Amino acid sequence: MKTNTKLIYLILSLLLHQVIWSQGNKLKGEGSTENVIELSSKKAISYTSKNLKYSNEGIVFSKLSETEKIIISPVEISLIEPEPFISTYLQLNGTNLNHDAILITYRTSEKGEIWSDWKKIPFDGHFDKINNNYLISSLLYLDKSISYIQYALDITTNKEMILEKILLKHYSPGATPRKTLEEINTIKFKNQNKAACSKPSVVSRSQWGARPPRSSFPTTNVTHLIVHHEFGSNSSSDWAARVRSVQNFHMNSNGWSDIGYNFLIDPNGVIYEGRAGGDSAVGAHFCGRNRNTMGVCMLGNYSSATPKVATQNSLKDLLAWKATKENINPSGFAYHYSIDGSLRTISGHRDGGGCSACPGDGGYAILPSIRTGVQNLIDNNCSGSGGGTDNQSPTTTISASGGNTQSGDFTANFNDNDNIGVTRRFYQALEKYGDNWYANRGNGFFNDNFNIFYSGYTQGAGNWSISNGHLSQSDISSDNTKLNTFLSQNSGLPYLYEFSAKTISTTGPKKFGLHIMADDVTQSQRGNSYLIWFSGEDNKVRIYETVNNQLNFRAISDVSLDNQWANYKITYSPAFGVLEIFRNNTSLLRWTDTTPIKNGSSISLRTNKTNMEFDDLKVYKFRANQTQSITAGSSVTKDIRRQNGKIKSLVRDAAGNWSAPGNLDITISSLSRQNPNIIDDTKLNNSDPIIYPNPTTAKSLTLTYNATSNQRLEVSIWDITGKLLNKINTTPKENSLQNLNISSLIEGIAGGTYIIKVKNGKNVTYSRILKQ
Repeated sequence: MKTNTKLIYLILSLLLHQVIWSQGNKLKGEGSTENVIELSSKKAISYTSKNLKYSNEGIVFSKLSETEKIIISPVEISLIEPEPFISTYLQLNGTNLNHDAILITYRTSEKGEIWSDWKKIPFDGHFDKINNNYLISSLLYLDKSISYIQYALDITTNKEMILEKILLKHYSPGATPRKTLEEINTIKFKNQNKAACSKPSVVSRSQWGARPPRSSFPTTNVTHLIVHHEFGSNSSSDWAARVRSVQNFHMNSNGWSDIGYNFLIDPNGVIYEGRAGGDSAVGAHFCGRNRNTMGVCMLGNYSSATPKVATQNSLKDLLAWKATKENINPSGFAYHYSIDGSLRTISGHRDGGGCSACPGDGGYAILPSIRTGVQNLIDNNCSGSGGGTDNQSPTTTISASGGNTQSGDFTANFNDNDNIGVTRRFYQALEKYGDNWYANRGNGFFNDNFNIFYSGYTQGAGNWSISNGHLSQSDISSDNTKLNTFLSQNSGLPYLYEFSAKTISTTGPKKFGLHIMADDVTQSQRGNSYLIWFSGEDNKVRIYETVNNQLNFRAISDVSLDNQWANYKITYSPAFGVLEIFRNNTSLLRWTDTTPIKNGSSISLRTNKTNMEFDDLKVYKFRANQTQSITAGSSVTKDIRRQNGKIKSLVRDAAGNWSAPGNLDITISSLSRQNPNIIDDTKLNNSDPIIYPNPTTAKSLTLTYNATSNQRLEVSIWDITGKLLNKINTTPKENSLQNLNISSLIEGIAGGTYIIKVKNGKNVTYSRILKQ
């Protein structure tokens, strides 16, 4: 009786734990819905290829000589404001179900009007050969905007099969809190200083938001390390949410008590703790034969794609730790009951009796190098590269269709090469003014080699000057020096910011950095921006986000700073919010902003009570492939507006190796050496205004204009019907460059397209702007 009482108490405690967890830990947008489609009548079927036989149990398929198709009526996914995506799967219930006899396809729609193409979805590899009473599809990831889904089944069977009902289950994992994402994004960098063969840093279950397990799990003597892939998409802004989706799928579809894997690794190399109970807990991942194994899942789909180097390196680190702990020979074989024979100690899921194609052809192909890398790590006391780290830099060269002399717009051809593959490509268009090379800032390029003090800067605090071909900042009293320049950062594509720096101060804070994507450099913290901030005081690099001119800490990592020249690179993707920092081409810190800044109008150098020197400040733009259109001509909107131009290129591979710059000299034959429209890239010789940023969010709008008269300058805004909405007036100096803040023109105006009219004396110009 006492035993029964204890058992009942344990069950009630677990149930109460589940209830408390579900009520108190719900994330923004988290939720689930289910659609049950009974197939005992025709109501749920929108199309069949022939007359079907219905019974009280469902649709009866006798032996078929040809494929029979049924299309299920569209189903609404009734999740309320899902975040950050939707995961969904299909479950078939019936008799004598056979995954080889059924092909599932699906399509989706946002409003039920315009539909995507039909796509195939396989069955889940963990369950499809174990039970013939129900089959489960693989997990699908849908954009959160999707509201409708429709499935079709193509069936060919050589014996009677009954399909009774279809369950459609939809889940939104909820958005991982920003603070948690910041912690997760810094975890992989903690592994760089780990002791030999120690356990890598992992994201704990509490950090990624795990549900409590329904039961405890036995442990096992691990003899085999099994590698999987998730079979999901290869990109995400919230990998912790993906892990929660996998757990939900395993617990709600497969009926397991917890997530099946012992560990999971995302494409950034971050490792997540899996099944409760530790690395030796018996999981659910190896064709029903899970004892004596540890399962590791690479998040993503590697049916054909190759896992990223970061994923492979973390996998090797994790397996080297476990192999050392359990005295496993990573290159060897050992008996395992799954095949009743000798099995490689590091194997893929597909090796366990053929129940799955996991970890995909791309994932399976890396296993030989993983075994070698793990062995090398162990042989080197886990302090070496593991034999698999890619240290070879990519290369990039440039040519132009039609040669080095062009009359106007042309195509630049880039030859990018790497031993594994180039993953990021950037380019820059330059134009020569006297002996100096600058770039069209309105097109998102920037270049300053600091031979002279560039006229495109606005100075705030600090003592900024040119000394021996470098930019010097010698003020050691100001804690917020400022040197700003306009730069349009509105393309929506990634940017590369690069500069060299040397700390002259040997005492004090020794702090310096760069604001990017800034929208108002007149404010102390540059309005809204990202600040990449280096500190020699504690040898750290930090990322701050300024929101409404308030500094907010986002991420941190170690960096060894000294008083020597070093090269710094920063890459930022406005579409995905991924920001990564490099010093001397070594990655220091990577952080993802889940609500990224999309547009910026300036960059700004900054120091804190530190004597600094800077050199070679450059901004490159992203290119998607090995060709790029370059515009050239006299218009101020062209990439190259002078007779002498250059195209530069930098590329990066998956391991973070950077190329040396590629270079192409170009002559624009249609231009005179001194383009009459441009004195330099900051001063227009004609009266055409530049209004930036455009598009604008109304936080900042600037007019750059060469005044031709000292008469009143009138700037007005009109809607597309010709209605005057607002205007401002000022009196400029004749033949002077005007930088006028005209943000007040668009305050309180709804988003849309408008016309800016600029009148100076008899000269009148019109410009179109888009307010977002």
